[in-house]
Amino acid sequence: MKLLIKNTIKHRALLLMALPGMILIFMFCYMPMFGIVVAFKNFDYARGIWSSDWIGLRNFKFLIASKDVVWRMVRNTMSYWFLFMTTGTVCNLGLAIILHECIKKRFAKISHTIMIFPTFISWIAITFIVKSLLDNNVGLVNHLWKALHMEPVNWYATPSKWPLILFLVNMLKGVGYGAIIYLSALTGMDQELFEAAEIDGATKMQQIWNITLPLLLPMISIMTIMGLGGIMSSNTGLFYQVTRNIGLLYPTTQTIDAYVMNALTSGSTDFGMTSAVGFFQSVVGSVMVIGTNLIVRRWEPDNALF
Repeated sequence: MKLLIKNTIKHRALLLMALPGMILIFMFCYMPMFGIVVAFKNFDYARGIWSSDWIGLRNFKFLIASKDVVWRMVRNTMSYWFLFMTTGTVCNLGLAIILHECIKKRFAKISHTIMIFPTFISWIAITFIVKSLLDNNVGLVNHLWKALHMEPVNWYATPSKWPLILFLVNMLKGVGYGAIIYLSALTGMDQELFEAAEIDGATKMQQIWNITLPLLLPMISIMTIMGLGGIMSSNTGLFYQVTRNIGLLYPTTQTIDAYVMNALTSGSTDFGMTSAVGFFQSVVGSVMVIGTNLIVRRWEPDNALF
């Protein structure tokens, strides 16, 4: 205890600098956690959170009883997470390695800027861009289909088309940012390893396979473990706004977060139910992060998150 007080006094300037960030984290990450009690109550606006009737696990029982809806949401959420995580990691790695090995450094820098730009485009803007492409009457894609003497597609009434559409939109918006993260790790690598390998006659592919990828493995592990925390979460902008929350698309587009957002914006909002869904997401995400980290730590401690 004395050592803790001594170190606190010694580093008080650094702690003071970190204090605003700590306060913000506490306010926006920890204080809202007290609202989790709503998942176990029959929430009433007039009575407030603490005075509302305690109903225990009734919200969870009702959620589980809706088997078809729950199964559809969980299936879609986990399937899209796996698709985005695997393909995103491969695309991010591939793009980062290509830019790192690019001889024309000026071209690489310009490419960085172009890649990162879609990240800053809001999902509302993306929604209108997708609508301008896929609208039944004025959509560019259907006009192209007609010009090629092909039958136009009613995109917003065809659920089977949307997994590919959502995948492409997600990749175009996020792959640049993900590549920059891996590219920053690449630039910090010891270049003498590559020079020694080149002197020994190793080709570029051999250098990538035997040096680059093994050195990137800790970063890949950390990004995967952190991503597992969101295995039961999804991007509301992508699944709620881009799809325009059209009921006909629910079989392939409704995820847990989109369901919660739809419930919160509808007239018959059940905060107890939506809180139960959020609690379920948090528990699964926490278990996945802790469990995966324990497995990675037993296999390769240096690649673990904590």
